Amino acid sequence: MTDPFVRRGPEPSTARRTAAGRVLSLLAAFSHGRGALTLTEISRDADLPLSTTHRLVGEVMMWGGLEIDDQGRYRLSRKFVDLAAGSTSDLGLRDSAMPHLIDLHNATGLTVHLAARDGDEVMYLEALRAHPNYTGENRMGGRLSLHLTATGLVLLAFSDPTTVDDFLTRPLRRFASGTPTRPDELRRILERVRLRRYALAERAVAEGAGSVAAPITGADGEVIAAVGVVFDMRRGGARELADMVRMTAKRIGAGLRPRDARPDQRTIDFNRRRAGLA
Repeated sequence: MTDPFVRRGPEPSTARRTAAGRVLSLLAAFSHGRGALTLTEISRDADLPLSTTHRLVGEVMMWGGLEIDDQGRYRLSRKFVDLAAGSTSDLGLRDSAMPHLIDLHNATGLTVHLAARDGDEVMYLEALRAHPNYTGENRMGGRLSLHLTATGLVLLAFSDPTTVDDFLTRPLRRFASGTPTRPDELRRILERVRLRRYALAERAVAEGAGSVAAPITGADGEVIAAVGVVFDMRRGGARELADMVRMTAKRIGAGLRPRDARPDQRTIDFNRRRAGLA
């Protein structure tokens, strides 16, 4: 029989979390790239009791932060995109790039991605596709390891050498016959990406599927994102797609540069002296 006067040990870690901490854990469960989650999956990933998860999910749904589909699975609503749009530079990039992404999507009829690097993963800022109900990892807000996609290869290729070296020390999971998993193989691919200014990934995620991507440079000339398309390898046309993707990337990058930037005053003074006007 348990003595009610004996001091018990600490409560489980979930009990020590604040109310805000529990909500944040719940929302973080959706960051694993699986799209829609059941209540049980949210409970497991957030490390929360099922009863607590049920209550918190209800509260977040009333606030408008979650949606539920016909199968009873939950997903984050667009409210989070709207909240982030005013303060996240990546979403500012998305807004600027959107007209060019739409043009590429209309011209090819293929899935078009805008992506940025987040640690060892590629994060999709936008995904235009023929079937908007798609919920896989390469949807908007989804993530995949950098070695799996053309956008990821571009972002890794133009990362600093330390980032590349660190990434290549980690085990790389194989998804399909074309997934690069050996460090020497991946280094050769990255060198080719830097030379060509585009990446081609074939059978990396799924057999028969390929992707092409090109780097987007910001105002300072650094690669800040990548634009890519996914294609059916049976139809070919990778070279033509590469040209179209590179052109789209250039147009997006050009739109990010200030058009009315005034030259440095020292440059103005130097030119005036050379022209005999000073």
